[in-house]
Amino acid sequence: MKFSHYIWALYLIVFPFYLFSEGNPQLADIFGSVLILVNIRPILTSINSNRYTKLLFLFVIYTFIVNTVWMLIIGDFDILKNSIFYFYSFLLMLFIFNRLKDVSFLEITFKAIAISLIIQVVLFPFIKDQGVRTQMFFNNPNQLALWGLCLLAITYVLTRLLNKKTAYTIPLLALCTLFILISASRAALGGAIVFWLFFIVKSRKNLIIFAIASIIAFIVIDYNFELNLENFAALEYNMDRFSNNTISGNQGIGTRGFQRIGENPQHLLFGAGEGAYERFNETIELHSIFANVLFCYGIIGLFLYLGAFKSFAIKFSRETMAVMFPVLLFAAVHMTLRIPLFWITLLFVLYLHEEKIRTDNFLSTD
Repeated sequence: MKFSHYIWALYLIVFPFYLFSEGNPQLADIFGSVLILVNIRPILTSINSNRYTKLLFLFVIYTFIVNTVWMLIIGDFDILKNSIFYFYSFLLMLFIFNRLKDVSFLEITFKAIAISLIIQVVLFPFIKDQGVRTQMFFNNPNQLALWGLCLLAITYVLTRLLNKKTAYTIPLLALCTLFILISASRAALGGAIVFWLFFIVKSRKNLIIFAIASIIAFIVIDYNFELNLENFAALEYNMDRFSNNTISGNQGIGTRGFQRIGENPQHLLFGAGEGAYERFNETIELHSIFANVLFCYGIIGLFLYLGAFKSFAIKFSRETMAVMFPVLLFAAVHMTLRIPLFWITLLFVLYLHEEKIRTDNFLSTD
């Protein structure tokens, strides 16, 4: 097994352990940096591989240009930190890009994800009470929700690429969903529901297995616990949040930063740079990838980022949309672009999409 494969496995296993405060590199990034350093030559030669990698690279470069200009104007070096995160995420994504056709790499990825999920499940009972919104070892519950969503998508893609049996698939997907549930994120749970609806109706076999599993789970829970919603705090909290937007204090547009777009339209062409939010009498970033890219990097930056997906989007299958939708829904209301796993997840889903097209074309010409 290649050295890089082991380092990648360690990256996935330790990813949920956040040791430092928000906005800083974490333990997994040590392994991510090693992967980039030892594979820098093939990574750099992959930048011009296709339209997707080219436009994402141009987007990252454009963020450096915009943030550098604003750094010089306002004298705040921290404003460059976001571009550095994007560049790091882009390079790590290219490392994965170069190994997607390597079955041994996909296998170790699948095993590492399984190990990571099992470790978190084993440690879960030892987590001190964190309230109805659990964050495990992350800095906040939304990071846990994103991790669960990303692994949900990647696990599904791997089971399709590696032709894994349903017996291996459902337990891992269920564990991913468990962490999404305990994070009590409405966007994450809504996306997960869409995914499971697709998964269940995708085949009669999945529907039968899901029905049997649900009956068994109901019997076990009813036998061991009083079947009361109050016994499932995260589920009850999520239902309250879906039915009452005032449950949480951060549901309004104003508290997510969206109003600054309308108040500062002069930045919509080139971008206002990312950071130093006190310029706009704010203390938070825009809670949306798309809104954040539009405001911070303007129409030009948004065109470059979304343009990378254009060639895929016009021919997305229902499967691709069902797997990608949960992650994109979450990204629409949270700023996830600084998380390398987000970039990697989209890459895995797009690769599954391309493989499906190749297979269909091969069968149609056979």
